[in-house]
Amino acid sequence: MTGKSKVLENSFFYMFSSLLVKAIGFFLLPVYTYFLTPEDYGITNLVNGFNSVATFIVAFSLYQAVMRFYVDYKNDREKLKRFYGSVTCFVFLSSLVFLLVSIAVNELIVSLFFEGVDFFPVVLIALVTLCFLSVHSVHQSMLQGMQKGKKLTLINIVVFLIQVALNLVMIGVLRMGAVGVLLAALIVNVGYMVFMLIDVRRNDLMEFCLDKRLLKEALKYSIPIMPHNLSTHIASFASRIFINREGSLGAVGLYGVAMQFGALVDIVQVSVNKAFAPWFYDVMNRRDKEAKEEILEMSRLLLILYSLVYLVIGLFSQEVVILMTNEKYTLAWTAIPILVVGYSIKSIYYFYVNILFFHKEAARRIFIATISGSLADILFAAILVPLAGMYGAAIAFLIAKVIVVSIVVFMARKYNDIGFRIGGMLRTILPSFAFMSIGLFFSYTKYTEEFNLQNLLYKLAVLCLYLLIIRIKYRKFLKKYMVRLKNKSFFGRAGH
Repeated sequence: MTGKSKVLENSFFYMFSSLLVKAIGFFLLPVYTYFLTPEDYGITNLVNGFNSVATFIVAFSLYQAVMRFYVDYKNDREKLKRFYGSVTCFVFLSSLVFLLVSIAVNELIVSLFFEGVDFFPVVLIALVTLCFLSVHSVHQSMLQGMQKGKKLTLINIVVFLIQVALNLVMIGVLRMGAVGVLLAALIVNVGYMVFMLIDVRRNDLMEFCLDKRLLKEALKYSIPIMPHNLSTHIASFASRIFINREGSLGAVGLYGVAMQFGALVDIVQVSVNKAFAPWFYDVMNRRDKEAKEEILEMSRLLLILYSLVYLVIGLFSQEVVILMTNEKYTLAWTAIPILVVGYSIKSIYYFYVNILFFHKEAARRIFIATISGSLADILFAAILVPLAGMYGAAIAFLIAKVIVVSIVVFMARKYNDIGFRIGGMLRTILPSFAFMSIGLFFSYTKYTEEFNLQNLLYKLAVLCLYLLIIRIKYRKFLKKYMVRLKNKSFFGRAGH
């Protein structure tokens, strides 16, 4: 199988699993919102936000190094095994130290991050889960770096289904609320670590050790990336903290539901990029000019497809929220279109940031962009949340994404021998924003808290008009790719 075919295959697997997980989550929304109050959602959102930040701290962002250094070590099996083993042992030991320190200063942890939440059992469960979650993420990065898309997809689906089953037992049968959701996550991550140990032993992938030379090389690459990986998660977590302090845990729950819908855009983008990034590094190593031309064309195609995703989610999230959640969650939809625009701006970021990640000296400076965006997000959230609640947090998120993308594009200009053009990318995605605004006019002005059939038909008409325009504008371009798909040469000759 050619490199490009592998990217296409893995993109499909990653996107399929991510969308399947999200789809099942949507179907379970009526169940979750029946058994979990907005306050319960608020607690689980705070915990998830905390662990999203903490996992990069305890791992020193070594997940990125696991994927990047596979390209360098794949032809030296013994070195690769020692590398994987060193990273895994280091991350687990680091997370244990973090757990012990957090227990020692538990009052400070609660006052800073979990106002209104008890340390025991909620925060303690989250901290213990973090130890196993960090190792879970190492294994995922290993499989991603080796481009084992099918295996990773199967694992993720099985893990998700087990967690759903445990959640239903915890909240539906045992009625444990937020604590039940957190316990389910702990059980799943403990089980995953057992599976990981069996998997790496069966495939002879790891030698458990602490090779200081390999670990030093990995940390030298990953530590400068820490601010980049942390910044977005810190900003998102900070927004939830502000909403909790200025409003309530229930308001955090509504914002969490809105983020869940808005993040659908990012699920598609991240799924594609999981497959695209390893192939991109391989292409750049070969200096294949024809492949670079294919990257340009593929980026254009992906942006067209992304724009359709933006519009569909932005237009119809209202109906989905109203029909599938408890009435206490209805107003969550009103923040979703703002978040969708923020995530859609981020799509440009994924194309440019791969350039910076490939060039190791550039990767060490990515934190400039992400820290700037994160600080802007936190600053604007601190200003806007007291004025506009969750809408202030959503607007701060949007502003931050514009700042991050602008800086990353500027930084990548020195290395952008591929030919990406920001103007062309914006011309592809901006029309979807205009159509979204038109389609949501009556939703915001007349039918904010109710499902209306006429309003739904109006939105469908707006979507159909946009599809017609896309077909006319990109007819020749799309026709070429349809031919390639039919001939099973979607990526042309770039893989030779």
